[in-house]
Amino acid sequence: MCIIVLNMKFRSSKFFILLFFCLISTLFYSCFKTENFIKGDAKIRFYNTVRGPKQDFYLDSSRLAIGVDSIGNSEYIVVEGDRAYDVLSKNTGLRVANRVLKQNLEIGNHYSVYYTKKSATDSLLIIYKDTLTLDKTKTRVQFMNFGYTLKSNVIITIQDSLGTTNKSLAYGQRSGYFFVKTGPSSKISLRLADSTTTDTIAAASFIKNKAYTIIIDGFVNGKLRERLVPNN
Repeated sequence: MCIIVLNMKFRSSKFFILLFFCLISTLFYSCFKTENFIKGDAKIRFYNTVRGPKQDFYLDSSRLAIGVDSIGNSEYIVVEGDRAYDVLSKNTGLRVANRVLKQNLEIGNHYSVYYTKKSATDSLLIIYKDTLTLDKTKTRVQFMNFGYTLKSNVIITIQDSLGTTNKSLAYGQRSGYFFVKTGPSSKISLRLADSTTTDTIAAASFIKNKAYTIIIDGFVNGKLRERLVPNN
């Protein structure tokens, strides 16, 4: 009787060991196979920089952002990477696209799409790859000039404990990123090249180890306007 019990226990142990290895093998094989089919993700967000109708944004036929107004933007949206898309913007509620842009979105990258204008009667989509490399002791800032109503370049002055940096930005230009040392003496000033009126963004607006985009546009009367958008 004892022999039978021991034998049953032995067989039971062998069964569970075999079952365990079968499950591990199946899991490993499934993961390996899945890796071959998952292409990876990219992230994209959408901006409307134009005073006027709200915008809906699409990738191909999929609407990803709805009703983005002239001071708004979507969050980053995860999409399939390593493929080309038609990027579209439409006035909210309408079927006809204002503009279509063909763009390949690479795996692991972040992108920002900007709806803007060169004049009152046209429309334009611009897309940039975002760089989110950070510094634990500084803020990273880039500038975009989409002020088609502005009559001159925008003069940007960055002041911090490390010194002063000046940059002139024409319509449609992007500055690239600047590192700004956060502190009470830090500030960013913007003015039109043909004006002495200055807009200032104080140091309190910035947090170290963060990246920001400052979007420059203009009112209908040509007055400067800007907004600060966190990237991360």
